[in-house]
Amino acid sequence: MVPHAELRQRVSDILAEIVTLRHSLHRIPETHFQERETSAAIRDFLAGSSLQILPPLLQTDTVGLLKGSSDGPCILLRSDIDALPVQERSGAAWSSERPCCAHSCGHDGHMAILLGTARVLETFTDELPGSVRFVFQPAEEEAAGGKALIEKGLLDIAPRPTAAFALHGWPGVPVGCLSSAPGPAMAAADTFRITVRGRGGHAAVPHRAVDPVLTAAQIVTGMQSIVSRSVDPQDSVVLSICRIEGGKASNVIPDEVFLEGTTRYFDRSLQGMLRERMQRTVEGICAAAGCTAELVYEEGYVPLVNHQSAVDFARDVVTSYLGPASWFAEHPRTMGAEDFAFYLERVPGALLRLGLGEEWQPLHSAGFDFNDQSLEPGIITLAGLALEFCRR
Repeated sequence: MVPHAELRQRVSDILAEIVTLRHSLHRIPETHFQERETSAAIRDFLAGSSLQILPPLLQTDTVGLLKGSSDGPCILLRSDIDALPVQERSGAAWSSERPCCAHSCGHDGHMAILLGTARVLETFTDELPGSVRFVFQPAEEEAAGGKALIEKGLLDIAPRPTAAFALHGWPGVPVGCLSSAPGPAMAAADTFRITVRGRGGHAAVPHRAVDPVLTAAQIVTGMQSIVSRSVDPQDSVVLSICRIEGGKASNVIPDEVFLEGTTRYFDRSLQGMLRERMQRTVEGICAAAGCTAELVYEEGYVPLVNHQSAVDFARDVVTSYLGPASWFAEHPRTMGAEDFAFYLERVPGALLRLGLGEEWQPLHSAGFDFNDQSLEPGIITLAGLALEFCRR
């Protein structure tokens, strides 16, 4: 059995290197399925390690296996690696070197933590009666990477994992603390696109046109009644139209207007109702206005559901390795989405929120940067989960 103090010392020994690594990854953000330089940096760091590295399943993923001293269970630890199309304004010395692309969701921190975990666990293989599957996954922000990896057989590669865990940096949770809760913790997220078609014309004679702009505006308003009048108030549902595009001149009524948005929910049985009510709303408003419309509705993320046994296990590990006060009791559900949900549909596990600070910049904002003080508790937690799970 590894003494907790010894694990913490090993983490402390590599911490400066991991901070430098995190900063270097932060400088080279890449969006979904374009993470070539990021993937190369991950593989360079793991070169010469004891991990068995698979050929890429999706070109930019990295999947490795660390075998312990004897046969035993396999635990999967996952980090996302993609960035967002955001212009960074954090002011950090290691800010993104790429225009309109930044690690504004903290995936650089997640990668650094998982790479640090691999480095530390390598030194404890004699104490590891099992194996650890490390997954560096592309395209989390597009609800595509995790699902695609699983469809490629990730979870069926021997040894098959019997538990899966991931961390996500979380503003609002104190540094050094982690949290999780059983049941639905993050929402399903679908996208929709609506094209409203009318008949363009001169703005001075609107009666000779069929105005898709006015019709689109009525659709935006009408959509809001779906949640307020068709959904049980005790169910959490969001329907947001986030993009409207149409027209190129102030005196020309355009032929068509484009809308795009998202739906969020925890109860998957609500998806069909939302889709049907949206279709009826769009058709009814367009029929009254003399327009036509096309609604394209695409399924995205499924709800992320943490398993009770995994949350209980994680709480025991966190409080044992980091102290009783390190488990943050508050863990409200969020309408944000996470494609680790696809893993949890197949393997028992949990997503843990890793504290970045109670007053930290929000995720997905231009001013966000991962908190380096959170790297150490993150590595200790993942390493502790692996060691304790394999010898259960």
